Amino acid sequence: MRMQSPPVNSLSLDFLTEFCISLEKLEMDKVCRGLVITSALPKVFSAGLDIMEMYGKTPERCGEFWKAVQEMWLKLYGSNMVTVAAINGSSPAGGCLMGMACDFRIMAENPRYSIGLNETQLGIVAPFWFKDTMVNTVGHRTTEMALELGLLYSAPQALKVGLVDQLVPEDQVLTTATETMTKWLAIPDHARQITKSMMRKPTIDKLRSSREADIQNFVSFITKDSIQKSLGMYLEMLKKRKG
Repeated sequence: MRMQSPPVNSLSLDFLTEFCISLEKLEMDKVCRGLVITSALPKVFSAGLDIMEMYGKTPERCGEFWKAVQEMWLKLYGSNMVTVAAINGSSPAGGCLMGMACDFRIMAENPRYSIGLNETQLGIVAPFWFKDTMVNTVGHRTTEMALELGLLYSAPQALKVGLVDQLVPEDQVLTTATETMTKWLAIPDHARQITKSMMRKPTIDKLRSSREADIQNFVSFITKDSIQKSLGMYLEMLKKRKG
């Protein structure tokens, strides 16, 4: 699956809806046992959640958006397929979450590319299931520092802390992902799927049992005047950068 939502594969409501529909179709297709997710755009895997979906929107719209973010994670993190993230560019925030939700992460060995949950730098807070996914990936202490400081790791740093599993030259990311997929598909599906569920189900159930409360928390937080002001300042900074 090549993500192609220019300029930076931001996770908008439309993008997330389309992503979930595609994932559902693949999940139902018994011939499809594995999925490689990559970007069709240069230098970026996914820039994460679309800030325009959170800025100046009604509470209803924000709630709809957050439900779609939840759905993307639930479907990807709980997928029966083997999922490999071929990270061929930078992957902050929601892009990092998408990568962590996969079974295996291969990243381009480019010091300019970064990955991490950097929400605090924008004045927003990664919710508990973002945190849980990262704890499951790199451990508690690394997650605590990463989230509090909003750290973005370079590719070599990401490999060192275990946020990605392998670094390869940029032109080898997809071929390596295919080779990795072959190894994973050599394991009998039922045994691998049951094991994956055993590892991930408690984290998934935690969100499933409190989805509505999580949506309400997000909406009440993101619509606060102080948070809207922070997002507005961040958007202004982005405009100046482009200018």
